[in-house]
Amino acid sequence: MEETYSIEPAHADDLQGVLNFLGPFMAAEQILPRTLAEMEQLLRHAFLAKLAGEIVGFVTLEIYNRKLAEIQCLAVSEKHRRQGIGCELVQQCVKRAGEEKVREVMAITATDQLFQNSGFDYALPGQKKALFVQLDHE
Repeated sequence: MEETYSIEPAHADDLQGVLNFLGPFMAAEQILPRTLAEMEQLLRHAFLAKLAGEIVGFVTLEIYNRKLAEIQCLAVSEKHRRQGIGCELVQQCVKRAGEEKVREVMAITATDQLFQNSGFDYALPGQKKALFVQLDHE
């Protein structure tokens, strides 16, 4: 019998487990490094995917204001990918943004297909687009 995972809100007592889970993703530069203080703040709107009590996925939503929120730190353990966990985590963030009356949710990713499968697109109605510049701070 295949075990099923659960998606649940993160809590303050999950902080160390989340940091342990995200450590390899940060080390591999798959997600941005976060300080302890940043992660404490981000847990407010974060979700965990768990299987047999073990964290196998994580995502957080940073709400900037009523207009904009950003999905951050999306990570799913390699052996649990392609099971819908990432999409479910993204949907929980979108749902939370709706509950908080946020108008737009964005995601910056190297894995665009997952977000497109979750209803995201490259442009918003009215042809709004996000443009970036990367600054070198050496």
